[in-house]
Amino acid sequence: MLARLRTAVAVAMLVGIFVLAAGVLGGLVVALVWVLRNAPAGAAGLGFILSSVGFVLVVALLRVFRQATPDAPGGVALSPEREPALWSLVRQAAEAVATRPPDEIRLVADANAAVSEDSRWLGLVPGTRILYVGVPLLQTLTRSQLVFVLGHEMGHYSERHTALSGVTRRGLVALVEVVDGFGPRRPLGRLFGAYLALYARVVRAVARGQELDADRWAAALAGPEASVSALRAIVGTAASWDRFVQDHATVGNSVGMVPRGVFAGYAQFLSVPAHRDVDVDRMIAEERRSPLDTHPPTARRVQRIEKQAHELQTAVVVPDGDEPALRVLTDPVGAISEVEAHIARESSLTPVAWEGAVEVGGRRRNEERAVRVMSLVDSLTPEVADLSLVVHLATHGRRRELAERLAGHELDDPQALDVLRSVLELLVRCALVGAGHATYVHRWDRPDVVVDEAGTEVDVAGLVEAVPGNPAGGEWLLEVLRAEGISRTWNPAVSSRVQGPAGPEVLAVLVTKQNWRYAHPVLYVTDAGLAIRTLGYREYHSIPPISPQKTPAQLLEHSTRVDGLRLLVDPATELVPWDEVEHVTYVDGARPRLTVRRSGRTTSYSAVGVAGDVVQAFGTFVYGRISLG
Repeated sequence: MLARLRTAVAVAMLVGIFVLAAGVLGGLVVALVWVLRNAPAGAAGLGFILSSVGFVLVVALLRVFRQATPDAPGGVALSPEREPALWSLVRQAAEAVATRPPDEIRLVADANAAVSEDSRWLGLVPGTRILYVGVPLLQTLTRSQLVFVLGHEMGHYSERHTALSGVTRRGLVALVEVVDGFGPRRPLGRLFGAYLALYARVVRAVARGQELDADRWAAALAGPEASVSALRAIVGTAASWDRFVQDHATVGNSVGMVPRGVFAGYAQFLSVPAHRDVDVDRMIAEERRSPLDTHPPTARRVQRIEKQAHELQTAVVVPDGDEPALRVLTDPVGAISEVEAHIARESSLTPVAWEGAVEVGGRRRNEERAVRVMSLVDSLTPEVADLSLVVHLATHGRRRELAERLAGHELDDPQALDVLRSVLELLVRCALVGAGHATYVHRWDRPDVVVDEAGTEVDVAGLVEAVPGNPAGGEWLLEVLRAEGISRTWNPAVSSRVQGPAGPEVLAVLVTKQNWRYAHPVLYVTDAGLAIRTLGYREYHSIPPISPQKTPAQLLEHSTRVDGLRLLVDPATELVPWDEVEHVTYVDGARPRLTVRRSGRTTSYSAVGVAGDVVQAFGTFVYGRISLG
């Protein structure tokens, strides 16, 4: 009864969008008529306002009626001839809940299952039905648990949830466009914004009710025991998959790579006890709860099924129900290989071995993190941020301020120390790898492991353990790194190595300041020569956030994103080969200065931001032709 009432309210509020819009337009028309009669001089301005408001409302509200263009379905389609066992289970589930089966089953790279239907005429006319099944679910669930998942998704079709979801979603999009069009802080924006907040809560409440309805169908199909175990297993799978994707599967994406055998890697990832034996009870207890959630808390879903257990009987008996769900596929290896190929093709990534993706991608990922750290540190002090400054801040009185700036929120003392240790670990790893003393290697138990030239793991955590809050420990760390050829003024730089022809590798970046405004030559020390590129007026203003002046940290963060390939194709870049550089003088101070002499002409630059080890980079290519000061 409550679910039907919520649905009716959602439909009524959808109609209310048009009533509210009509009321606003009607009020403006009445105001315009009154102005025409009493103060004709103001009619032009009010007419302009009326036409502007009308345009925003009409364009946005047409979205509700317009048939949404369905996105190209993702994943790999599995035909009934190819996977008869899976289709048989899906058809049994559809028959049990009294609905027609989907038109397509597609395998996707997601720890979830979902259904879609491109219904027409506000959901009154059914359309093409697609069932999406995630490979990680097939890898972690049993056959019996898979029946619950399939019954849940077919339950959405049976209750016509997919018919209503499309039009309600378009209603949300229309309201968002109206609020953005008027401006959220203006009177009409506030009015429609308040309606949007209320409408979103009602729609989300309807969605949560729909999930409970689908659970009821699925539990009647699979039985209460398999249903509860499936819900618990899905929670664990979602958490482990998210961690696997974040730490491992996407490690090479920024350099154009994807590890070959992602799902085989996920199976190996789960073989590590720490990843496999997760505390599902704790995760369920700590699930966030919000009025805008589309799914009810898992604890509530489990309690609801357990309360209805005496009413439920297993409608579909699955042979070998405790076997892995993946075995329901006739050709799991071929199907999974197609999904992985689809991922690479859609993302324009090159499949490589795990070791290669980790070695190159891990370096790039940590360099980008280190540059962001230096940008945040740079905002704390007028000095140019470098390794020694970070160590100084971490070991003296401003360490709490530094930790909270890096974390983005308030911290207690133990939390602040943990943040500082993790940041120092990041910088030390980047410095060692950049200097050629260490390499990233692949480990399933944890990411970001580096080894030395002999293949022995470098205990980076041990090097920085006692540094936060300890000035003597900070000096000891800097001396240890200096012995490895890493300067106290070391700064991270983002290497430009990517899969395929990527141009020269960028080893260091210097953002400089000229006498005239908005002209910022950026010097890139590359293995092909010294690249000089000036930030033009438009590019300067495009750097976020929008403001007339940019900080050195903002300029540096923008400049380090320019890789070797862009330097090659950018006509504004002047590339000076190293054999044409006669001499380089580098003065390292609060604001480093660089003087370059080539072809008998000397040019000086004052740096406002530095990334990478400039001394080491220049020394590599102009050895014997560099002076330090």
